Parts: sequence; structure tokens; C-alpha cells
Amino acid sequence: MGKLIFYALVALLIYWAIKIRAPKQRNDASPPESFEDMVNCAHCGVYLPKSEAVSSQQKYFCSHEHCNLYIRSS
Repeated sequence: MGKLIFYALVALLIYWAIKIRAPKQRNDASPPESFEDMVNCAHCGVYLPKSEAVSSQQKYFCSHEHCNLYIRSS
């Protein structure tokens, strides 16, 4: 009976030592950054965030210059 307790304590000590040395995982990870819709320029086709795009005639453009060029060519 004494050997059983001894081996149980040794196993517990090894488990405890491994648990302490293992790197702790962070459960409080920051939430992922919010994602934004991407749109492409109707003139040149480049993709950019919707908040940075110029909107005209229900189309999106990367700059006012491309907006004006697209409107003139239509």
C-alpha cells in the first residue's frame, strides 16, 4: 500500500511539473478586427475598402479622377 501511494505522489509531482512548465494559452484573446467590404474601381478595377472609395451612380471608384473619367467616357 505504501508503494502505491509513493507512485501516485510521484506521478502527481511529474504532472504538476509538466503543467507548470507548459506555456499558458491565452483564453482572453482579443476579438478579431472588424472586416470591411471591399469594392473595385469601375474604371481601373483596383480593389479598395468601401470607406475609402468614391461613390457615384451606384458605382465605386478609387479616386475622383477615375470617377470623372468614367462619367465622361459613358
